[in-house]
Formats: sequence, structure tokens, C-alpha cells
Amino acid sequence: MIASVRYEPHEKPPHALAAALGAQIVVLILTGIMLTPLVVGRTAGLDPTQTSWLVFAALIACGISTWLQAGRIGRIGGGYALFVGSNVAFVSVSVSAITSGGLPLLAQLVCVSALFTFLFTAQLAPLRKILTPAVGGVVLMLMALSVAPVVWSLLKKVPEAFQGSAAGPITALCTLIPIILISLFAKGMLRLWAPLLGVIVGSVVAAWFGMVELEKVAAAPWIGLPQAPWPGIALSPTPEFWALLPAFILITLVGGIETFADGIAVQRSAYRVPRPIDFRAIQGAINADGTGSFIAGALGTVPNTVYSMSVGIMELTGVAARRVALWGGLFLILLAFSPKLAAVVSAMPSPVAGAYILMILVILFGHGLRMVTEEELGFEAGIAVCLGFWFGVGFQGGFLYNELLPSWMQLFLANGTTSGGLTAILLMMLLTLRQPRRDKLTIPLSVQSFKAVRDLIQHFTNRAGWDKRAEERLVLAAEEAFLFLLEQGAAHKSGTPTQLHVRISLKDDDAELEYVSAPAGTNVEAALNSAGTAGSDQDDPDVSLRLLRAMTKEVKHAQYHGVDYVVLRIDSTG
Repeated sequence: MIASVRYEPHEKPPHALAAALGAQIVVLILTGIMLTPLVVGRTAGLDPTQTSWLVFAALIACGISTWLQAGRIGRIGGGYALFVGSNVAFVSVSVSAITSGGLPLLAQLVCVSALFTFLFTAQLAPLRKILTPAVGGVVLMLMALSVAPVVWSLLKKVPEAFQGSAAGPITALCTLIPIILISLFAKGMLRLWAPLLGVIVGSVVAAWFGMVELEKVAAAPWIGLPQAPWPGIALSPTPEFWALLPAFILITLVGGIETFADGIAVQRSAYRVPRPIDFRAIQGAINADGTGSFIAGALGTVPNTVYSMSVGIMELTGVAARRVALWGGLFLILLAFSPKLAAVVSAMPSPVAGAYILMILVILFGHGLRMVTEEELGFEAGIAVCLGFWFGVGFQGGFLYNELLPSWMQLFLANGTTSGGLTAILLMMLLTLRQPRRDKLTIPLSVQSFKAVRDLIQHFTNRAGWDKRAEERLVLAAEEAFLFLLEQGAAHKSGTPTQLHVRISLKDDDAELEYVSAPAGTNVEAALNSAGTAGSDQDDPDVSLRLLRAMTKEVKHAQYHGVDYVVLRIDSTG
């Protein structure tokens, strides 16, 4: 249930309220931010000082990235209170990078893959039919499966004195059970505390068994810097770099798809009066993700991503002000300079960390499953995403003739995230080749050009067998949307007419007419929502918008940086 919005993103709550909410969210996400680099360091065999650097750098990178999300510097940042944390999806590939080439190789891979975020957002509009939520969901499920072996090893990893005893399994269960019970039966804010409470219970049980080394925690100073130096960045690409880069890029792109979903969710929750989704803000949020991960790589730690928990807390509190994120980012950066905090997390026994990551993977897998099922997948798209999943499982398990492939390809495809994700993407690209036939043209956006649009519509309706009444309704809707774009173009007073791409196709029994043009300024969906109701005075300037609303089943206006998509759906039967 969403609380009524008390503060919208641009509004400024009292600093005390913003700081308190920021601190609360930081406490909730702190475990995830610090445990992910801790698990990577332990699994890769790093010494404690190097692992402490990973945690230190992750906190700073997440704090800066949270600031970037709240701001809007050019095309970086969406302007919403989205908190950023370490990305658990990178655990497996980060371990592979460190074991293959150390922290410098990890830094190189994180920085280079982060740059692909900007290529992704630049092509977000045309890629929207290939990199669908269903494809992202498959890759997300494969990422959870690829990290699972790390979790199984952590659950069994106990000090030598406890080998063969029940201390490890009991500790893991005492971590898992509170998380599961609170997640299943608690409501509201208490459910958000489930992971942290589970870690606390598990750590207390581990301390009772004597598995926690409290001496290092007591000796750590409250304020200071990590003992390890900055690890540096590898500058020359090696075979290991090229082998691991596709997996890093693919996981980065899936993170972009997740942030895309978070960007939609936060806009739906942040305003008192619903408004159309601003895809330019979503592009900014994804760019902020990429910038934040680049900063993380430059500092020598794992990539980060938006934590969806931010949206849930926003819905519960009704406070969407970006000032909350500014305070939260500051707290994350300040906490990085507390070796005491890093020592507390480092003292956490591996079974506790493994149980925590296991629950995160369960949630990650479930989130991927929802992304797949939230779309009404047709038979063909279903085959594409399911084949992607099973090819990923098969290649990662070594069941699909891996030994017959060249060594470089074995290394490349052995990661299920890479092999399965690429399979799904390639099949979705093939599906775009068999889309229904489209009638299309490109014209200058001017009054004289609408005759060409009318001719295109007549050709379409003749081919589709529509009657004259349905054709006129389609022409009328197309004309009103055309005039709206024309007025917006005139308002910009550009020297030469804007080029307008027109596409029309049959979707079920409806016509789908799409205008692709330069940015229009005003969103036609927002204008339709604010227009008067039918039956008002015909001299009202909103009459054309009311007419457009009456003639169409649906109007969508997606605004991206540099391009707008206006899509009209018109019924053939009226």
C-alpha cells in the first residue's frame, strides 16, 4: 500500500526529517553494500587488508553514486531519491577476475564495462524491443545460478577447529530462519529489516559457538583509513580481460534494465498526481549507474547499482524528496572512514555471510522470474527466453560439448550469464525480422506534409480491409497528433523543419500508428490528462486533445534524449 505523498522530489522537507530517513535507509542497505565485496574478497583469497580496501571503496563509491542519482547533471542522474549499493550479481565474475589477474584486472573490467552503459542509454529507444524485461529476467536468473557455487562454499567455510561440527549449519540456519519468517509474516517497515535482523541473530549464535574473532574488532580504530594501498588499474588488455569482458558487459546491461524498471517505479510513487513516465530521467538514472560503477572500478572495488528497496521505503513513508538521498550519500561516505565498522563486518563468519547472500539470490531469482512473466510472452518470445536460460545452464555446467570448442570460447561460454544472455538476445533479434509488415515514410514536419500521411493511411486501410468510417477515424486521430507535434516544433522555432518518421502496422485488429520525431517539449499524454472533458465549449483550446482521446484506444508518448515516440492505437470497429 502506497502512503500519500508528503514530499515530492523537488520539495524540501526539514533537514532533520531528511537526515533521519536517510540514516534509516543506510542502516537497511549497509549490510548488502559491505557484504558483497567481503564475499568477493574472501572467495578470491584476498588478505584481510585488501578486503578492507574493497569495503572502504565500495562505501565511498555508493555514497557518490547516490548523490549522482539524486542530482541531474546534464544527462547523468534522474533527480530521484534512489539509493545505490554493491551489485551482488557481479560476485561470481568478480571472483574470476581477481583469481585471473588480481584487483587491477577487476578494476579494468569494471571501468570498461561501465562505459557500455552510455552506449546502452544512447540506443535505449531502438533497443527497447530487443532488450526487453523478459531478456533481463533470464539473465538475472542465470546470474543467481552462477553465484550459487560461491554461496555453497561459504556455508561450509568455518574455522579449522569447527570442521565436521554442527556449528556451521546451525549458524547458517539461525541466519536464514529469521529472514524467512520475517519476510513471510511481517508487514510494512519490519519486513525491510529482515536481512539485517537475520545477520544479527546468526552472528550472535556464531559468537556463542566461539566462531567470531572479537579481538580485531576491539583493536580497530573508530576513524581511519584502510591499511592496504589503492590496488591500481591494469591498462593493457590480456586474454583473461577479453574472456571476462562479455560477462561484465552483459551483467552491466541487465543492471541497466533493472534500473530502467526502478526508474519507472520511482516515478509512479513520487508524485501526488500521476504523470507520464519521463524516459529522459530514466536514461539519466542508468547513466548515473554507469558513472557510479566507473567510479567504483577506478577506486578498485566491485560495481554498484540502484537498490529497489529505495522505492519501497519511499512508498511506505510518502517522502520522495531527493534531499533524503543527499543525506544518505553523505552518511555512506562518512562510514567508509570507520575501520571499526569494516572490522565488524569482516568478523562476520562465512556461514552467516553465505546465508545472507543465499536469501539475496533467492530474491534476485524471483525478481528475474517476475520480469519474465510480467510480459505477455508469445510462443516465439517464450522459446527465445527459455532457450537462453537452458543454454546458460548447459554451458555453465559443461554439458553442451564445451570440450569441443576452442579454449578461448570455452572460457567465454562457461559463464552461464554470458552464454544464456547472448542466446536470448540473438533469438530476440531474429524475432524482430518477422514482425508484421509496416507501412512507413519520412517527411518534413510541416502542414503540407500531412497529405502524405493521409495517403499512407489509405494504403494501409485498403490493404487491411477497413471500411471508410474506420479509415476516417484513423486519419482524424493521426491529424490531431500531427498538429500537436507541429505546434511543439513551432514553439522551438528551429530553422529547418523537423524530420518526422511515420510507421503504421496492424496489431491484433487495431492499427498502431507511430510518430518518431525530435523532442516535442510537452508530453501529449500529460496534455491529454489535463485536457477538459468531452462536452465542453468547442472554442476551448483543449478540443483537439479531447478529440484525439475520443478517437483512440490508447495514446503513449515516450520522450527520450534526442527523440520522441508518439504511439496511437485505433480500433477498426469503433
